[in-house]
Amino acid sequence: MKKRLLAVFAHPDDEAFGPGGTLTKSAAEGVEIHLLCATRGEGGQLHKEITETGKDVKIHHLRERELLKSAGILGIKKVEFLDFLDGHLCNANYHDLAGKIISKIRSFKPHVILTTDRTGVSGHLDHIAVSMVTTFSYLKTTEANKLYYYCLSKKQRRPEGDDYFVYFPEGYSEDQITTRIDYQKFFEAKTAAMFQHKSQLSDVTAIHSFIKNKPKIENFILQYYRNIKVRFPETNLFGGIE
Repeated sequence: MKKRLLAVFAHPDDEAFGPGGTLTKSAAEGVEIHLLCATRGEGGQLHKEITETGKDVKIHHLRERELLKSAGILGIKKVEFLDFLDGHLCNANYHDLAGKIISKIRSFKPHVILTTDRTGVSGHLDHIAVSMVTTFSYLKTTEANKLYYYCLSKKQRRPEGDDYFVYFPEGYSEDQITTRIDYQKFFEAKTAAMFQHKSQLSDVTAIHSFIKNKPKIENFILQYYRNIKVRFPETNLFGGIE
């Protein structure tokens, strides 16, 4: 059986800054991975080195290319952009977003769906919207066995988060985390994918500096599952799926 995973994120770089190690590990184990990206990251700030090289840089084109390069390194087979605007996910378009995610679930038939936790990991309101709508989409369909939230433990939260532009959630306690993936063997691939996002170089270097000497573990919460038996704690997103 070909295992299939659908990742749903708000912006280019969420895939690498977040569960990049787990995605690479899963791809190496033969999992077919598709990624839905709600926006092209139009609201991001270009790193100064890029803005100095050309006045006509279109951020959405640049960030789209960066994501495609990152996805290639991580082993993601297909990337689809859902054409919403960065910073504009709201009540007015939630159902349009849900419709696109539901359509993808029904056509791709993933065993596992992965998105950010309900705090958006960083508190970014687009992340929160995508988490909520992906959860809604999972519950309105029957194809997937599992819905995971990528999350940070309290120990993984960077102190710099206190200066983030919105409230940066405090992270989860160890007993709230159901699934831990060791990606030590895939750290170089995660790093390479992160550094494809050159337009966001300040974030890349800050995150990399923080994680490079930390245990190479990515944390998840198994929010929902059905038609399978699971045993906690998990070390595999496909545990219980034959």
